[in-house]
Amino acid sequence: MQIQILSSAQLGSAISNQTSTVCEPSLSINAKTIFYTGNWFASKSLDGGQTWTYLSPYTQLPKPGVDFCCDQTVLYDPSRKLTFWILQYSEDASGENVLRVAVNKSKTLAEKDWYWWDIKPSANPKWAKQWFDYNHAALSSNFLYVGTNVFKGGDFTRGLIFRLSLDELANSASNLKLQHFETTKNFSLRCTQGAADTMYFGSFNSNRELNLYEWKEKSLTVNEFKIPISSFNNGTYTANCPDGRNWLNRCDERITGAWVSKGVIGFMWTANKQAGRPYPFIRCVRIDAKTFKRLDEPDIWSPNTAYAYPDSYPNKNGTVGISLLCGGNTIYPSHALGVFDDAAKKWSLKIHMKGTHTSSDLKWGDYVACRKHSPDDTTWVASGFILKGGSTRNFIQPLFTHFKV
Repeated sequence: MQIQILSSAQLGSAISNQTSTVCEPSLSINAKTIFYTGNWFASKSLDGGQTWTYLSPYTQLPKPGVDFCCDQTVLYDPSRKLTFWILQYSEDASGENVLRVAVNKSKTLAEKDWYWWDIKPSANPKWAKQWFDYNHAALSSNFLYVGTNVFKGGDFTRGLIFRLSLDELANSASNLKLQHFETTKNFSLRCTQGAADTMYFGSFNSNRELNLYEWKEKSLTVNEFKIPISSFNNGTYTANCPDGRNWLNRCDERITGAWVSKGVIGFMWTANKQAGRPYPFIRCVRIDAKTFKRLDEPDIWSPNTAYAYPDSYPNKNGTVGISLLCGGNTIYPSHALGVFDDAAKKWSLKIHMKGTHTSSDLKWGDYVACRKHSPDDTTWVASGFILKGGSTRNFIQPLFTHFKV
């Protein structure tokens, strides 16, 4: 399968130097309207990525009593024509913070058109004096799902998935119902993109077993299935670039890509090197959505460089596209794209843009984004980032690309 890049853009000055080498770029698309976020910036384009306007996540919306912190996720729902903006705020004196779910119905994403709900841990007495971290979002036919970890001080306490009605969000309901699932056993629950009447999410019980969760739209009960997988390594990841710096110094095994398509559930994460694979690589497991049996494990690896931080999304036809990062050996951290070939049962990859440096602070990550284009839903858009021209955060260049096969 040949990947074709339809358009590509670097955000340039529209990030106002508010970048981090832990860039975490997310994006949404509604025709020519693109919303793009990262640590610590937001930007929009109203002409398909030709020009960009900087938006400050610190001041674009009123503060909820504390300052904006960092993690952001954006996502577009074509069924209700809603753009979602999830923002994580800093902790207050009690150790709590705020997770904001903001919604915009306008094509221009005008500041006046945002409305939002703020979720504080103390809304549930069990979570009082704790804080949310590392959010992500996914859609089913009738719900928005927001995942986050919860910590007390520096200690993990639980993984959470919030479920919010798309109709209530569209109608700016004052009494928004906040359903949730929580577990104290599993970290960084990851929801599947492409869900319809059932949302699936997953996390690891061990490096040999994945815990798969099933949450049907018409049910309040979450079912669990233990899926055996081939053992993988974690620990300290190493992939030195031409300058000798290790760009995967802070990488870990959290699941960052998940999808459901054509009766198959898929999860992707970064695994450490192992025998026969000299660099960190992307582990992938595919699971039958009816039997919950493992189908196969089409990993992405190379004897010459590392792959990391994948995100995935199925298009209208059910073909899965991915955005990912690569680097190490002769390659500086770079952005790549991929598509799963169902017939061959393997991934086709293309490097979108190569970086010129490794970060001097030895930090990179924690995620990128892949989305189905709207309304051209047989194609995808992706976020990524590279260092261009220097090794400090001021040289981080967030990337946008529109691609197809």
